[in-house]
Amino acid sequence: MAGPTAWFPYMERGDIELGVLNVWDAEKGYLGESLYEKLSGKKGFSARLLAVTVPNLGGLVVAKDSGIYRYSDLKGKRVGGNFPTPSLQAQVEAYLANGNLEWKDIIPVPVNSVVEGVKMVIDGRADVSGTAALGMGVIEELNAKKGARFLGVDTSPQALERTRKFHPGYPYKVKPDPKYTGVEKEQYVWAYDIYLIAGERVPDEVIYLITKALMENYKDFEKVHQLLKDWTPDRFVSKEAAIPYHPGAIKFYKEKGLWTKEMEEIQKKLLSRKKG
Repeated sequence: MAGPTAWFPYMERGDIELGVLNVWDAEKGYLGESLYEKLSGKKGFSARLLAVTVPNLGGLVVAKDSGIYRYSDLKGKRVGGNFPTPSLQAQVEAYLANGNLEWKDIIPVPVNSVVEGVKMVIDGRADVSGTAALGMGVIEELNAKKGARFLGVDTSPQALERTRKFHPGYPYKVKPDPKYTGVEKEQYVWAYDIYLIAGERVPDEVIYLITKALMENYKDFEKVHQLLKDWTPDRFVSKEAAIPYHPGAIKFYKEKGLWTKEMEEIQKKLLSRKKG
């Protein structure tokens, strides 16, 4: 099962209980939109949120000698896109929108994966990668051969509004760091949240215990992966949640004083978004 398109139906049947996915797929899967419309019979899936985990940081990457520094510089450039995965394609379109550009303003180069998009820049078949994540190994390869540069996000209110029409996320400040190859200076990249979700029918007491264990042992996450050091308790409950929280998780958050009246209103609105 490669991703949510494969395991959402298994979760619906109760064959699996937990999953990890990005905010775009979580929202579309819950609402039954985009590629999940047919898969769910237009009903959406009964996924529930346990916790927001870490943000995925990304953008489009170019070679250092490209002369491209901002998303507004992409007009007329060969840009990796036409991804078979809608969530990845949405990211590319969001980055174009950040630079006040549309699909017609660039020369799209079809790619099948994020790695292939970067390799096309390495091989000279594209000027700009498809969407890529900071920390990817293939970025190191590009940097070794041509130098790598991630494009910075325009954080003006107008640019962010355009960006979010295509992909949910937020600007995230990064500085040059060995783990952020391609970041030449302090700048903003695009970040979007990764969710830990569960099927709605998983018993409340099970989800309560899982949420409790995660919250009480978060300091050990970094031992699993360095990026998980950013998964701290202040991220578990989010006002930007795109799908409803599981009642078992809510019970624990209430005990910890993390579930506010505002979150209760957000929960009601998210539950009311379901079609039918």
